[in-house]
Amino acid sequence: MGKGRKQLNDDFAKLLKKLRLAKGYSLQQLADRSNVTPSYLNRLERGERKTPTFSVLQHIAEGLDVDVNVLLGLDAKDTNEPLSLEELFFTNEIEFGGKQLTADQKEVLLDIIQEALETEATPVELLMDSLKKIGMLICELKES
Repeated sequence: MGKGRKQLNDDFAKLLKKLRLAKGYSLQQLADRSNVTPSYLNRLERGERKTPTFSVLQHIAEGLDVDVNVLLGLDAKDTNEPLSLEELFFTNEIEFGGKQLTADQKEVLLDIIQEALETEATPVELLMDSLKKIGMLICELKES
């Protein structure tokens, strides 16, 4: 690990991908906006690279239009800016039933919330389909 670099955890990888997808950016689009190669962004998202320089983090944050502190998982409570669910989940430790949730569990919970919020209440067939998806995600959550 390079001098002055801190290794980022799995939450960073999940947060980066969720923020990129929430903006609707492909890896190439984020690369164009951040001046970071798509292959490096992909490795960061997969957790294969865990020690980006602060300069790279700044470029990525600018490309995503978020504060670099969000990517670093630093406390954003002092700002008046609302947090996205991704920021809330991946910049905080979350505990349930006395156990700390993993990055994978947080990701599945976000998927469940997204599915529930995007569900159209009518017609009934759409609701049933969404409930099936939520049920499968809950099973995935319990397995992770």
